[in-house]
Amino acid sequence: MAGARATPLPSGYDDVFVNAVEEDLLCAICHLPLKEAVQTGNCGHRFCRLCLNEHFRRLELNREPLNCPVDRNRLIRRRDIFSDKATERKILSFIIKCPSEGCQWSGELRSKTNHLASCSLKIVSCTNDNCSETMTRNNLQKHVTTTCRWRILRCNFCSASHPECKKEAHLADCKKFPLRCSQNCGAFILREKISTHIKEECPLTIISCPYEHIGCTAKIQRKNVEPHVQTSVEDHLDLACVKLSDGQKKFEETTRKLTKLEERVNHLEKNIQCSEECCNSFTWRISNFREVLRKAISGEKTDIESTPFYRSGYKCKLHMNPNEDGSEDEDEDEDTYLSIYIIIMKGEYDAALTWPFQKKVIFTLIDQQENANNRENIVVSLTGTSGPESCESFARPVTDQNIGWGFGNFVSHEKLGERRYIVDDTIFIQVRITSPALMHY
Repeated sequence: MAGARATPLPSGYDDVFVNAVEEDLLCAICHLPLKEAVQTGNCGHRFCRLCLNEHFRRLELNREPLNCPVDRNRLIRRRDIFSDKATERKILSFIIKCPSEGCQWSGELRSKTNHLASCSLKIVSCTNDNCSETMTRNNLQKHVTTTCRWRILRCNFCSASHPECKKEAHLADCKKFPLRCSQNCGAFILREKISTHIKEECPLTIISCPYEHIGCTAKIQRKNVEPHVQTSVEDHLDLACVKLSDGQKKFEETTRKLTKLEERVNHLEKNIQCSEECCNSFTWRISNFREVLRKAISGEKTDIESTPFYRSGYKCKLHMNPNEDGSEDEDEDEDTYLSIYIIIMKGEYDAALTWPFQKKVIFTLIDQQENANNRENIVVSLTGTSGPESCESFARPVTDQNIGWGFGNFVSHEKLGERRYIVDDTIFIQVRITSPALMHY
């Protein structure tokens, strides 16, 4: 046929056409039979879709106008390029041979994909992970399951999966792999139980005599323990007698120590009881006191309170007015005293306490002389009573706190300056709560 070209086609094209391919059915760029044929509308040249797209891509990359690669006519992609379905159908009807070596199949080009999907002589890759070998499809199954180094095996001992090429590495670490006892007792033990076998079971392990606790120092193999015990009865009896004698002496010594310890504990309990009664104190540190006092004297409300504290089970806090009129005589100066009050608060242990509150409360303003023997602390005290004048202060609280009870004239401003009651702008007020019978402090 004039204008036609016979097979074989140029190198790189894997379709072997039985019939010759006409020149006008060849791509003007790759010169191979058209694939997904397209045609230019103004000049009528045919190209493979991918070949023409690559030609356009290079032009666009160089910022050149699009044109036909045959006659250089200007082209507009959306307007001048058309799919050539008639040509594509004609090419797909051509008869080709299978490109796989040795395969005798031939058929229309449109059937190529279906044939290659099942062609037994097509070269395919191994489907096992990490394997890069290729072979014909008819040999794939045998390779994948029998000869591939990367085929997956299951360990006969631990059932773990691993590639065939790593079998030896797995067995060298498999915890279920049986090993011969390292002491050559003849037993085969799982790798994970070797240490337990040697420590607790192997008859060749050197162990101490079971009478080590009474002084036997013999070290023998586990299998020889029973003979050793049978032949050393007298030695073990002698050791037991010595051990018993030593134990008796230690028991007597321990008894003496326990007796002394019991005496010390009883003495300590008495001291603790005394401490609870006599030293049940709370110390309130008030800093920036001169500024507090200045504001109070100038008329500002500066009442201050301590943090709540527990003493003898009662929840309490202290309340102080730095500038209170504590005098009942109208002729004396007013606003010249520091007052102090104790406030009984609702606490956790109220249900277990005795009411009304009848403890002795001792207030002490600490003289901060360095030599404690030279101190002149200011001390006042009161005792909770059930009298009508103090019932609201010392009854069991029904609200968060009771009315405070204390001294409006605890210490005068004049007396505050006579000694070292204020040091580094700080004063210390101590409160102790004791039983009424304990009058010493």
